[in-house]
This record gives sequence, structure tokens and C-alpha cells, in this order.
Amino acid sequence: MHFAVARHRDKNRFVAIFTGLLLGFLLLGVKTACAQNECAANFKVSGDPRNGATYLTYVTIPQLDIHSALGQIEKTALDSGLAPGAESYEGDEGTLTVVRKDKSSLLHQNKGFPILIKANKSNNRLAMALQLNQGQVSTAEDMQTFMCGILTSVKMDSAGAASAAAAHSQTHSDEITNITATELGQKLTKRAFTRNLNPQDIENQYTGRVFRIDGQVSISSAIGEALARSQSIQNGTNSIQIAFNTSKVKTGLLGTPAGAQTGQVICRSTDPKQLNRFMALRNGDYATVIGKVVQVTADQFAATLYLDCHFEK
Repeated sequence: MHFAVARHRDKNRFVAIFTGLLLGFLLLGVKTACAQNECAANFKVSGDPRNGATYLTYVTIPQLDIHSALGQIEKTALDSGLAPGAESYEGDEGTLTVVRKDKSSLLHQNKGFPILIKANKSNNRLAMALQLNQGQVSTAEDMQTFMCGILTSVKMDSAGAASAAAAHSQTHSDEITNITATELGQKLTKRAFTRNLNPQDIENQYTGRVFRIDGQVSISSAIGEALARSQSIQNGTNSIQIAFNTSKVKTGLLGTPAGAQTGQVICRSTDPKQLNRFMALRNGDYATVIGKVVQVTADQFAATLYLDCHFEK
């Protein structure tokens, strides 16, 4: 009799566990279906498709962790052959650029394009937007499936957190990168016998990234530049722009020929509390600053990064 009662309890426990798991899977299915429905309802197409249509949609995820969400999308991008760029955070909002790589050939043009993802904690909204290049065409149904498939894969659970952590450990896109000005300039320079730089790829790769840069500054002694620097203080703009010295960057095995283009790293500062410190720098002085890339100009030979910079200490 005692064994019969024990077996009955075990059976009830098994039924309870099985029922709980089943309900969990059903709830997960309902949540996924709701997210898919919301994503489809929010999906919008605009612009002339001959010039490259623009696509936008979003989902609402309760208790959205923006860092985890962007990390999970990075993982999806890596697994799908897309190129994740840098994450950028400001207040309750985080942004990430993912690049669909250029697959063009001599016989077939199939240009890449950037995909912008924004995660906002204040409204728990995860949004995605992209614009195709001129001549690229996709059906709204295919694009909706692609975009909603990525957005609805984001989960606020342990599996999602693990996926985000795996992506961040691989890309380090959410970290401050320590680098010298020369090393950074070298990454922005085409070397001899290598492929030309792709300006769009460079822009997508660096925009929003944060670096801790160490190096010597390059300040011209020209009267015109000195006057411009002083006027920037006098007219109330309170801004200053200083370049790092990247003269040791090489374009070939034997160095850099005269007139060759090399990568440039330029700091801008608008913090009135640090302005005097930047103004006190002399040509050749060493400096270590933290800078966020806010603008990129590039061609096939070299790129220039403009960063909002501040002294850490």
C-alpha cells in the first residue's frame, strides 16, 4: 500500500512537471506569435523602389535589456554572414549598425547596405530600418520576413543573455578599444598590393565605436590655424580640433612615399571644463584621450576618423 501511494505521488509529480513544461512552450509560442503579429503590423515601406526602398519595423519587448538585445542581434548577424559594426549607447537608447556585405562581381552588381537597429529602454521598443541601393529590389513580404525574423528572435531570458555574451566576446563592439594613434591610422590606410578600401564598409565599421587613443598630437604652428583656435574660444563656440600624429603609418614595405594618403585621427572637444587642457597641448605632446567616432570620411586609399574626445583623468 505504501509503495502504491509513492508511485501515485511520483506520477502526479511527473504530470505536474510535464504540464508546466507544456504550458511554458505554449506561452512561448503565444509570445512569439504576438511578436510576429506586432512586427508585421508595424512594418512600413517608403520611397521610390527604383531609387532603393526604405523599410522600417519594430517590436515591443517587456523589460527590454538594450545591451542584451543588441548583442543577440550581433550573434544573429554573425551566424547569418552579416557584418556587425559598433554599438553605441546614450541614455536609455542603444544603436547598432549591421552591414549586409558587398557581393558584387565583374559581371554582377550586388552592393551591400547598412541595417540600423535601435533599442530603447524607456518604451521597450526594438526597431530596425534599412534602405536598399538604387537598382536593388525586394518584395515587401521577403523583407518583412527577414526583418521580423531577426527582431522576434530576441528574448529576455538566460538563453538570450548567453547569446549576447557570446557575440560580445567575439566582436568586443560594446567595449572601449585601447589603441595607439599610429595603429589606428594604419588600420585606416590601404597597404601596397592589397585591395582598395571600401568607404561604406569603413564608415559602418567605425561609426559609433569608442577608442582610448594614445599618441603624439600634431598641431600646426601656422598663424591661420592658431588664429582659428583662438577665435573658436572668443566667439563662444568653445570647441577645438586636434589631430594625432600618424606620420609613422606605412603604405608599403619600405615606408610611405611622399604625397601618399594615410589614415588620419582627429579629435574634437566641446567640453568647456577640458578646453583649456586641450588648448595647452603643444605640437608633439603626448596625450591619451577617450573618443567616440562621430564622422568618417574615406576613399579607396585612406580614411579619416573624427572623434568627440575627452581626457579620462
